[in-house]
Amino acid sequence: MNNIVIHGRLTRDPELRTTNNGKEVANFCVAVNRRFDRDTADYFDCQAWGKAAVFIQQYFRKGQEILVRGSMQSRKWQDKDGNNRTNWELVVDEQDFCGKKSEDTPVTTKAQEPFNQDDFIPIDDGDLPF
Repeated sequence: MNNIVIHGRLTRDPELRTTNNGKEVANFCVAVNRRFDRDTADYFDCQAWGKAAVFIQQYFRKGQEILVRGSMQSRKWQDKDGNNRTNWELVVDEQDFCGKKSEDTPVTTKAQEPFNQDDFIPIDDGDLPF
């Protein structure tokens, strides 16, 4: 099984291109901090196709957190000097937002607000079906 999930930050804005066949492809890189050494990061080249590519290019920017799931694929080629090269990319199947809605403005939700007694609605135990 080849299933990779990473959570990190984009190192640059996604680059959207269109192939000769008219298919959209977005390339971007995600930096993932190591669990026990927060000063060290691993960098994953990522590639998304079709609607996912357009979505990522439209809604994600450098520095934003992203969660991606996909498969690792290798691509082999020869450079102009005839040397064999290999590149590994995470081909994205799913993506999702992470972190704050905006890095400048904190997001406030009901769960983060202090408890207010007026928000409490008592339940009559006689109405419960068990």
